[in-house]
Amino acid sequence: MKRFFKNILIVSSCISVLVSCSDFLDVNDDPTRLKTASISQTLVAAETSLAFNMGADIFIYSSIFSQQAAGQGVTAAQTREYDKYILSNSDVNGTWSNFYSVCLADLNYLKQNSQGNPQHAGIANVLQAFAFGILTDVWGNVPYKDALEGVSNVQPAFDDSKEIYDSLFVLIDEGIAKMKQTNAIKIGAEDLIYGGDMTKWEKFANTLKLRLALHYAKVDGGNLLKSVINAGGPFMESNNDNFQMAFENVTNRQNPIHQFELQRADYYAPSDFIIKFMQGKTDPRLTMYFTPFPYSATTPASPYTAYRGTIPGDATSVPYSRIHTYLRGSVTADNGTRAGNGGLNSTSLTYTGAAPIRMLTYAEYNFIVAEAMLVYGASAPVNKDNRTTKEDFFAAGIEASLANAGITGGAASTYVSAQTSTALSLQKIIEEKYVANFGVGVEPWNDWKRTGFPLLSVSPAAAAAGNNTIPRSLVYPLSEQQANLNNVPQRASMVVKGVFWDN
Repeated sequence: MKRFFKNILIVSSCISVLVSCSDFLDVNDDPTRLKTASISQTLVAAETSLAFNMGADIFIYSSIFSQQAAGQGVTAAQTREYDKYILSNSDVNGTWSNFYSVCLADLNYLKQNSQGNPQHAGIANVLQAFAFGILTDVWGNVPYKDALEGVSNVQPAFDDSKEIYDSLFVLIDEGIAKMKQTNAIKIGAEDLIYGGDMTKWEKFANTLKLRLALHYAKVDGGNLLKSVINAGGPFMESNNDNFQMAFENVTNRQNPIHQFELQRADYYAPSDFIIKFMQGKTDPRLTMYFTPFPYSATTPASPYTAYRGTIPGDATSVPYSRIHTYLRGSVTADNGTRAGNGGLNSTSLTYTGAAPIRMLTYAEYNFIVAEAMLVYGASAPVNKDNRTTKEDFFAAGIEASLANAGITGGAASTYVSAQTSTALSLQKIIEEKYVANFGVGVEPWNDWKRTGFPLLSVSPAAAAAGNNTIPRSLVYPLSEQQANLNNVPQRASMVVKGVFWDN
């Protein structure tokens, strides 16, 4: 897939990259461009690149495969092919290079140039662990040990996914230790995620270990997961600790999901599966996640039924609800135009584009703990709210997600009461986590691979194309197959399991 979005705030030059910047950006070398960057500039660039990547192509693929979205509106749209589980090796070139040659390269540069500023290096460690975890989850074996050696090694080996995972826990622990040291430069606004708050960074780092250990749990019976919990954190304590990055209502600084909507109108729509799933529970988050159908600027008379998702393979003439404020920011204008049967067209509403890209949230933390306690017999972690049971954490996850979506008061209380009125099960946990993680790249797909929940069926478009199995990994990029053929693993198709924990 061609890169859909314009880069913002990228200051990295061709330092410690896997592929050349000229190949990636397809521009001539600019003699006026900085050849080095300050660590403050590099931190801005690295965080922006990571958040942008997590709301870009990899988000599109994983949200369609996990049926939170579908690609219905334009006949020739690449997203319609993803509904069929058709993804070419050239489609993923951009995702691969954006992670390796921009985000991870910036983080590597940050670590190499952080003398006297261990907190910068600590942040870089943890962000590298997050990024490599994502790459391993979607591809399996990927370059790790030799990945960032630049021109000295342009054909890095692909490391075993389990060995990478084992290294990530060490990388995070080293990062936490560095965050606790004294920095020469005070980190402030250039840290676009936590504003230099090392306590929040430590909470995120420990919560990231929980996520990775949960993936690992089927392999080791939950031993590592319980060990991370028993170590005591600190873990995330509220929505204020969410690992997310805010975007701005400024051209080219709006969040990438919104930019996709602007630049590829009608390529991406809410799926019939998630809308019907939420309607079945009278879920009030529908009002923030999607536009009503037929559209009304006020709450529709039947708020939980007035929504329509798209079924992969639908004709382009079929109207549907659209992605709304939770992922696009607040509405600033309505030009009054309507599509068929009272639906919206792609330009009907104007959004700020300032919604954050959410990458790991406090809601997810609570669902991780609930699963750890239910399935693996983990003890409750130390927490400020004195929760002691798996049911407590399950309810807290729902409450946090509702609050994140702006749902409070009676609507929130009614929904939580309904979901906690029956015995807790793994299916209930994962299904609520699936809705709470709407907009979070990759993790809903990971949860389905781990647990089989939610109960997804092969999309009608895929079945019609003869593809009868939901993908479990991405194809390796053409660029890597051309430049590093002897090291790229052979994989017959995307239905082949890639990462070690998908067993």
